Amino acid sequence: MNRPVDSNPVLPVWVRVADALTVLLALAALRVVVFGGIRIGTLFSMSTPWRALFGLIVICGLRHYFVRTPAIHQRVWSRLRSAAWRLAHAVVHSGQSPPVRLAIRFAHSCLSTYKRATHMTVGSALHIFALAALAVAQPLFDVVSREPAFFVARNTTASQLGAFVIVIGVVLPLVLVGIEAAFTRLHAVAGKVVHGALLTVLGSVLLLPLLKRLDGLDTAPLLAAALLLAGGAAVGCLRSGVVRTFLTALSPAAVIVPVVFLANPEVRDAVVRTDQMSTPARVEYAPPIVFVVFDEFPTSSLLNGRREIDRNRYPNFARLADGATWFRNASTVSSQTLWAVPAMVTGRYPVEPNAVPTRRYYPDNLFAMLSESYRITVFGRFLQLCPANSCAYDLEVHDTLWALTADLGVVYLHVIAPDSLASSLPPIVGDWRGFARRRLFRTVDGEQRRNDRLSEFDRFLQTITPDARGRLYFLHTLTPHMPFEYVPSGSRYRARDYQGHEEEGERLFVKSDPWLPLVLQQRHLLQVGFVDRFIGSLMDRLQAQGIYEESLIIVTADHGSSFQHGKRRRALVDGNQADILSVPLIVKFPQQVAGTVSDRNVETIDILPTVADVLSTRLPYEVDGRSLLDSSEPERPVKTFIRRNASRVNVDRHAARPSDHSLEQKLLHFGSGLYGLGPHAALVGRSLATLDVRSGTAPLVVLQNSAVFDNVDVEAETLPLYVRGTVTSGLNDRVSLAVSVNGVVVATTVSYLERKRWVFASMIPEEALVPGANEVQIFVIDGVEDAPVLTSASAGAAVPTP
Repeated sequence: MNRPVDSNPVLPVWVRVADALTVLLALAALRVVVFGGIRIGTLFSMSTPWRALFGLIVICGLRHYFVRTPAIHQRVWSRLRSAAWRLAHAVVHSGQSPPVRLAIRFAHSCLSTYKRATHMTVGSALHIFALAALAVAQPLFDVVSREPAFFVARNTTASQLGAFVIVIGVVLPLVLVGIEAAFTRLHAVAGKVVHGALLTVLGSVLLLPLLKRLDGLDTAPLLAAALLLAGGAAVGCLRSGVVRTFLTALSPAAVIVPVVFLANPEVRDAVVRTDQMSTPARVEYAPPIVFVVFDEFPTSSLLNGRREIDRNRYPNFARLADGATWFRNASTVSSQTLWAVPAMVTGRYPVEPNAVPTRRYYPDNLFAMLSESYRITVFGRFLQLCPANSCAYDLEVHDTLWALTADLGVVYLHVIAPDSLASSLPPIVGDWRGFARRRLFRTVDGEQRRNDRLSEFDRFLQTITPDARGRLYFLHTLTPHMPFEYVPSGSRYRARDYQGHEEEGERLFVKSDPWLPLVLQQRHLLQVGFVDRFIGSLMDRLQAQGIYEESLIIVTADHGSSFQHGKRRRALVDGNQADILSVPLIVKFPQQVAGTVSDRNVETIDILPTVADVLSTRLPYEVDGRSLLDSSEPERPVKTFIRRNASRVNVDRHAARPSDHSLEQKLLHFGSGLYGLGPHAALVGRSLATLDVRSGTAPLVVLQNSAVFDNVDVEAETLPLYVRGTVTSGLNDRVSLAVSVNGVVVATTVSYLERKRWVFASMIPEEALVPGANEVQIFVIDGVEDAPVLTSASAGAAVPTP
């Protein structure tokens, strides 16, 4: 028998405290829904409303279970509802305000029709709308609102974006309500079961982003924990009026979330077109211009121990520099691509934190300046900076509602999926289109062409013609940016994408194992080799077309990145300034044949004034940069960097030189080769038959991708060049490992902790593979450096006989 409820109880102190916390958390949840993230110190963070939701459910549930009295928010809600109905009744029978009476009667009629059609309460529908908004719409809108260039690169229109918001915010929850209504009409119990199942599913996807942050949870335990917690909340909703009241109170999120998203000025300006133009410059001398901007490319990646371009590892960069001017002390002005590239083509520092790369914010730019004198070809994400009537784009981009919805579905899966599952999803790279369909091919000029970063390079090269005047070729490419998937030959490999990886709630590499940055730097340097391959192809194409000597060639990068342990990968902090700021800048001026190296303090905003200087034209607007050819003005005493919040930072020009620490780290671990990571790099290339190899007592490591070596097609575009595995319970400390392929040690590496598990990973050279079956073995390396002992660590490994 239920206990009687006292209508006027004397509440204990702890219950009053719980009521007060409930109100505070409800206000916090409302604040998060409306205005976004809230952070209290460094211990507690609510970046999404579901954290407040979870806390409220726990507090309300415990309070309602132990003290069967109406909670404070229930009493307030009940009084507000009663007052609303009394007011509506008074208006209807007042004989005044006919429109108001008609509106109230229409609402009442709609409500009656809804109940007859669905046999559901209004609260059940509101619960689904609330959770759909918080679990699906809000995380997705939050991600894309921080990357408005997503819409710019796709040419998404305002109507397409509005239709997508309706699909996510209205159609999706209506479909779920329709499913529940269909079962409810069959049987009331079936309706309740389906309602609980829908709440469990929505609650699970709402909790997954939080649970992903917890270290040590594999995919199965992670999904099980999400389902268990969400299922408990769903049961609480079915059995507790407190939980139902709370979910009903959150239903305004169904309106607030999409309205806040559409009201975001960055999102709005990304989809609202503008025809704003600046005054073109008068150009008499119009040599071909080739302008290539790489992404996330620190200068130190190119250097050897003498601070020269490593000619052995990157011969084509060295070849270009031999006949050009290499500005060795060049730096970017921002680590945000959305600001760094516009700064290059406008010659101005970023000043507006909400700016997106369109002519609305950057009407005065290189493309507009040359629009009457040059035919312009643009590759990459910045097509809306270029006047449509003056530019030919790489691929004609016309977004559709279906493509937008499908691609954002992939983005959403990246947000909620456990890392092991997210690694199998299509990567979000390239031109930011076609994720869902894994678009391997595209139709260009009636032909099917591959749609990846390698094919982007090939398409760019094909646009270069023998025209000696008035041609500008601009390429911004997401290379060598993550994900790392290419080796110098252009072959691809499949490996985990670490862009969203976190350890203890921090992104790479703040709290990671010290060896993780080195494992990823190995892959980065190999991808830089892929970039070097493109530079060679570019020079060959220009020479084959007979325009290399007279061309103005500009090769640079939007920003750098850091591979230092304990430092932010992209955010500027003490100790990584050079990694972030320092970028390659190589300029071959028309008719230049002798290479020079300049250590002047230059910035990427100097590129546009340099172009104007070379063309002997006057810029039609003021800029912050200065021509690289002008040595009359005093050298800058500092470097200028613009943070994410648009604040300006002055960095000592010597602190922003290619970092001694980063360069020393690279030379220490990769100076002699890219496959010998760890203290036993000298083993690479040695046959197992010449080494002291012993059998292990039990398998100590498990290869995660061993099956890919069973039947290798060495002519395929994708090769098994990435070896990764876990270290079993036999080893509880860091160990050195050797990787052999077909009886030869091809790589050495070191195990490291990743989310509290010992793992290892290494690249292997493609020349080590043979057609068909390949035998891959892992060995633990012991002994002194001159007499290493290799102990078999992988299952089924045969020990060779000397």
